[in-house]
Amino acid sequence: MSSRLALALLAGLALAGCGKKSKSSGPSAEVTGLSAIPASAVAVVAIDVPRVLGAPLVAHAVDVLLQRDLALADRWKQLRDSCKLDPKQFQHVAIAMGPHTGPQPGTGPVLVVATGKLVETDLAACVRTMVGSGSGSLTASPLGNRTLYQAKDGTHTMFFAFGRPDTVLMSSNEAFVTEALGAGKKLPDNPEMAKWIAMADQKAPIWAAGRVDERVAQGLVKATAGQLSAGPTAMIVAVDLTNGAKLELGGVMASPADAKALESFAKVQLGGLAMAAQAVSLGALVDKVQITADASVVRLSAALDSDEVNQLVSVLDGGKGSAQSAPPPGGSAGSAGSSGP
Repeated sequence: MSSRLALALLAGLALAGCGKKSKSSGPSAEVTGLSAIPASAVAVVAIDVPRVLGAPLVAHAVDVLLQRDLALADRWKQLRDSCKLDPKQFQHVAIAMGPHTGPQPGTGPVLVVATGKLVETDLAACVRTMVGSGSGSLTASPLGNRTLYQAKDGTHTMFFAFGRPDTVLMSSNEAFVTEALGAGKKLPDNPEMAKWIAMADQKAPIWAAGRVDERVAQGLVKATAGQLSAGPTAMIVAVDLTNGAKLELGGVMASPADAKALESFAKVQLGGLAMAAQAVSLGALVDKVQITADASVVRLSAALDSDEVNQLVSVLDGGKGSAQSAPPPGGSAGSAGSSGP
């Protein structure tokens, strides 16, 4: 059921690992949304939950996620059965990632900020029931004028607290939660992140912005055989699945010259992808992808109608898609050979 998105996000991150304690700079005023995310965060994803419920691609993604991760599926079932939570209770979910702590990109602590019709005592009682049914436990500790909860279940630990009555903050890293609740600087105070967030379409049901890890950026420079002097510094994303699917992915480059170089490289790669997509009847969909360079930003965009989304889901599910006519003369020039709409 596609309405599992919000709970799948919460369940998937709820018991992800164990963090270390850190000192807080003291409790802040009530926090919610971006103001609950520490300024140290390097990326953020924002989801308008009511606007994504029911989207076929979201339903497919959640189903695949739960099928491949039995532990996550079990956590979802526990949340659904024990807590009687309804995804419609949630209004917004923000997922923030802190600086990487391991040898690989994307290994930083993760913080989930969920806003909606939530009741602290009910959620705490629910989690206590869930972890108490086994060898787990739930403890509560005062944190200024708030309560920090620690839920343990086997080798997994999750910390959560309420930033205000309708906002819960969750992370497997205690330091990230206490930093979020503290009076220190928050994400809007980070000049770089604030700039990149402003470049994203915040009216979209799903949008994201964040720094590109230097190792990833250098990898792209190598992949282009030196056509770029430097890789992207940041990425911005906007997704609208309310009527078909609209996607925009932007790479913030160091210079307009690098943006043009990446545009050219990406169009060549897209041409090859379009040819390969013909084998699974998705060539026409790839033809809808547009790549343009605007100053120092390279944008990849695509807009699919409902029938095309259903066709894509069919192929992802193992089907062959719908019949497709032969490509126009010159292959996929509609996407790879044009400079955009």
